[in-house]
Amino acid sequence: MKSILYVTLPAHADGALQIAQERGDRIELINHRGPFGSVDCVAFAPATAIGHFRAPVPARNEAEAARAALYAIEDELAQPVEEVHLVLGPRLKDTLERDIYIVDQALMKSWLNLLSKAGLSPAKILPEQSLYTDISIPVDMGSHILQREGARIIAIDSGMPAQAREALADADAANSLQDSVQIIRLAERSSSHSGVNLRTGPFALPREKKQGISVWRKAAGIGVAAVSVWTGTLILEARNYNYAAGQLGKRAAERYAVIFPDAAIPSDIDRATRDMLAVTATPDTIDFRTSSAALFEAITISPGTYISSLTFDGNAGRLIADVEAPSPELVSGIITFLQNRGFKVSSNAPEQSAGNTTSQIILEPMP
Repeated sequence: MKSILYVTLPAHADGALQIAQERGDRIELINHRGPFGSVDCVAFAPATAIGHFRAPVPARNEAEAARAALYAIEDELAQPVEEVHLVLGPRLKDTLERDIYIVDQALMKSWLNLLSKAGLSPAKILPEQSLYTDISIPVDMGSHILQREGARIIAIDSGMPAQAREALADADAANSLQDSVQIIRLAERSSSHSGVNLRTGPFALPREKKQGISVWRKAAGIGVAAVSVWTGTLILEARNYNYAAGQLGKRAAERYAVIFPDAAIPSDIDRATRDMLAVTATPDTIDFRTSSAALFEAITISPGTYISSLTFDGNAGRLIADVEAPSPELVSGIITFLQNRGFKVSSNAPEQSAGNTTSQIILEPMP
């Protein structure tokens, strides 16, 4: 029986691969770092380096869905959309919502480079969250904890101070956490959950090119058939898209009339809803869990960035964090991310030392 290699990727570009091998019914950690030659391989991307979102994505095709998804979460990102790689989860039954996975393009390239040096080219790179979308209680992965926050799956670093970890994690489920070897747990999980593959678009696995006129003849025949199928599918999808959009608009108007019985229904109900959410989302007080969760989320999607110290003053309603990042631009991105979450954010002038930028960031409620 052909063996399978499982690889966990590091959260940072300068990290190391962890490799396990499945032989028969056993999965064992191996210290050999390659090259491995021709072997089946599956890689797992750590949740601490992957952003997971869930949002309505009405679209007629996958290309349009990707653009709509990027627009839906653009304000949640701490870096330009041009620098991230987005992959959508499968369509869900009876809803327009899709799981959305985001990874920094530079980090994705560094992973492929690490794998290439080990002689590996996995057909699949699976985000950890895509294997745990059905969880209801936290899952201890060893170096971090996977936890559901609403419709999202987030990662909480196990190296955080105990007080911060307890504030972020679900206290009722704390006793359910169990220590485990991360890579073996992921390997076992992938056998029953298909996950979502990050190897799409510019990161797709190269295919071997076949030569000869027979290949072109076959391709031409497939092309003619595809045009016919595509034409009919396009018409059907357009009708379904328009119908879904109409149904959503109708339901939104009905909900608006119930909530505001004496108010006229706005002509642009989408804009009216966004305006109301923008107003009500601004907090007048902050607590440790809300503010630190937003801060750690911003840190998670900023490669090479970490918190060197964290202080929370409950009486003053203020969270103070010393943040170290590879560049001032990443610090600015974190500040923009937190401001979009409705916090008043202030910081001192960044200090440069040993190739890192150190800055103190202060979170307070909006006045």
